[in-house]
Amino acid sequence: MLTTRAQPQSQNGRSRGAVQPQNIARLAALSVLVVLMTAALCWNTLLADAMAGRLHMNDFGKFYYSARAFLDGQDMYAPSPATDLRFEKAPGLQLLNMNPPHFHLVLLPLARLAPESALTIWMAANLMALVLSLQLIARELRIVWTPERLLLVGLGASIFSGTQAFFGTGQLSLLLLLAVTVAWIQARRGQWVTTAIWLGAAMSVKPFLAIFLPYWLGTRRFRALGAALLAAAACFGIGLVVFGVRAYAGWYAALRQSGDWAWAAMNASTFGLFRRVFSDTPYYAPAVLAPGLLWAWIVPAGLIGVLSLWLAVTDTTREATDRAFCLLLVAAHLVSPLGWVYYMWLPAGPATALIVREMSGHERGLAAKGLAAVTIAGCCWPITWGYLFQPHAWATVWVGSMYFWSALAGWGWLLLDGAHVRYRMGAKHAC
Repeated sequence: MLTTRAQPQSQNGRSRGAVQPQNIARLAALSVLVVLMTAALCWNTLLADAMAGRLHMNDFGKFYYSARAFLDGQDMYAPSPATDLRFEKAPGLQLLNMNPPHFHLVLLPLARLAPESALTIWMAANLMALVLSLQLIARELRIVWTPERLLLVGLGASIFSGTQAFFGTGQLSLLLLLAVTVAWIQARRGQWVTTAIWLGAAMSVKPFLAIFLPYWLGTRRFRALGAALLAAAACFGIGLVVFGVRAYAGWYAALRQSGDWAWAAMNASTFGLFRRVFSDTPYYAPAVLAPGLLWAWIVPAGLIGVLSLWLAVTDTTREATDRAFCLLLVAAHLVSPLGWVYYMWLPAGPATALIVREMSGHERGLAAKGLAAVTIAGCCWPITWGYLFQPHAWATVWVGSMYFWSALAGWGWLLLDGAHVRYRMGAKHAC
């Protein structure tokens, strides 16, 4: 009599060799993520290629040629191939180097290399800083890496408008991200003097980070305030010794013309919005041609700055440090005339901390969800789309200013989030 052996069964009664539906869905999702990330990386590669060739290395070119000029005994802030982008409507406009002389200490080793070699090393160093920053953030927040999370983070980083702007300009934003991330981690651990030293050095290069000075004053962290000022002064002092007073005079003169190109789409500041909407520019059709109204940008910018500082100083919730860092960094973006979109990487650490807490189940209203949606849309907005539908005033206000609205929406979400947490704390104490 013939008998057959029973097939091995898994605990749920299915054959061990069968492919589970959930595994198929997971594999399909991972494949989609890989395809999307590959497409985003190809786009960023095209941006980098245009930056290196057609734009003469763009912002990195400004740094590079300034460092070479110093080594050759010439004016560091004179026009160079990277400052002349040949605007048809503004042929004489030079987009000069905005960074102080002491910043170029890190460029001097690259200045004697061929431009292509210097750019390759610079881009690699920035990308390494990005990877290290993300790893530090994950370790601080105890985030466990899985294949799905790695691909999601890779995709998000690739499509992020701040990353696109980095590849299109060769800026120092990712190196700056590492310094700000280390400062944030130290602040979470109560090491405010160390935090201030990191931010003070960064502040000497990017003055919009000075928004932390009144924050430390308001929270009575006087040692941190003094440490930041000393760190910034030390950076300037070293710069004066190495580069001399004349170089700093050239830097100041370059800063004075920065408003001439704040209209660019990548400028997310309040002044950038006013510049596009109320004045004549090489690209945008003004909504109302009224240059006399440009000064009024100070009013909304001042309100954003003051309200942000007040909320950060008076915040006593458990997430006070995370929210203060995030709120002040986003506010600095809106308040500073040089609030370029590539600096939106800077609040990555505290923003991730707040998002992780948000995912723990707290329900939010329609207004908060709407603000979050606008913020996300702007974070994924391709940097070349800011010039679409011109010349039309409505496109100037909305399409050309998408990064401003995205930053403003993110700032508004932080305000609502803080108010919601404070309300819950008040209700809890009342009970």
